Amino acid sequence: MSILAKYAFLHRYLEFLQSCGVPDPGRYSQSMGDAYGEPHRAYHNTTHITFMLDSLAEDLKDRRIELSDWEQKCITFAIWWHDFVYDPQAKDNELQSIIAWENFVDQVSHTSSVLESYKVPVSSLIRCTISHTVPSSSSGSSSKPELISYFLDLDLAILAASRDVYTTYANNIRNEYSSYSISDYRTGRTAVLKGFLDRKDVFLTTSLEGAGEKMQNMERLARQNVSWEMGELESGRLPRN
Repeated sequence: MSILAKYAFLHRYLEFLQSCGVPDPGRYSQSMGDAYGEPHRAYHNTTHITFMLDSLAEDLKDRRIELSDWEQKCITFAIWWHDFVYDPQAKDNELQSIIAWENFVDQVSHTSSVLESYKVPVSSLIRCTISHTVPSSSSGSSSKPELISYFLDLDLAILAASRDVYTTYANNIRNEYSSYSISDYRTGRTAVLKGFLDRKDVFLTTSLEGAGEKMQNMERLARQNVSWEMGELESGRLPRN
């Protein structure tokens, strides 16, 4: 990542913290850049976070989603923090990211309580990325199902990208799991992709107000991309641009 790109990423986070009223936000921004700039990240990096932030901004601008200021900030914090900890070899990245997020809130709370109302809801959103499903009402989630669905769909929106962008994404995922043999990777990745196709809908938010056609197009593109990648893997190839 270039110095300019890293500066832009950190500045965007700094501005967001300022908008939330976090005192002395500059003291907290560097850790965000360090986390998403780790060299082993080929996909779960600044590009992924920026893609999600831009998608949220576009949906809000075009009024595809109606969110209160508090809901918007909840989702934005969840975007920034959901992959804060990412180790392809680990099985608890989401839980470790939640711990990092809650430690951050606790740090800020030493001087201000401005983030306390976000602490539990954002943790809940991040926890939902473990299974990428909306928990049942009995699970005690503190976030509305609609909010969870929208956030999870932002996380998977890359599946509906153009074929060249999707191919780059697929190759970057492989790069992150380069420690696995080609055979093991194909087996594991194919299982993940099949899981997407076996769902009734790849995207949980099937009908955002005023955006039904967009979601239908995203669903179609995602299924085409995922099916294509599965076909490549099953044929003994890796996706190539």
